[in-house]
Amino acid sequence: MTVYELIEFLKTQPQDAIVQVLCHDDSCRSYETQGGTCEVMNFTLEKDSNFNSCWDFTDFNGNKFVKSDAPYYNKKYLLLGMQK
Repeated sequence: MTVYELIEFLKTQPQDAIVQVLCHDDSCRSYETQGGTCEVMNFTLEKDSNFNSCWDFTDFNGNKFVKSDAPYYNKKYLLLGMQK
């Protein structure tokens, strides 16, 4: 899905809806949380005190370390969600 397609989809949704994303915490505190835990949180554009945010943008265009046969060669990614 592209950003354009996401925007078109969002136009079909109630415009007063609260946007939520998943936050994955991979810290292993006990046997029960091996692999981490997920929680739902409200989407925000701001970063917290640990510089975590609910989104991240990665641009691989022109990255000399990405080989032309890599699946992310010359791609741009917008990640919605958070990993701690």
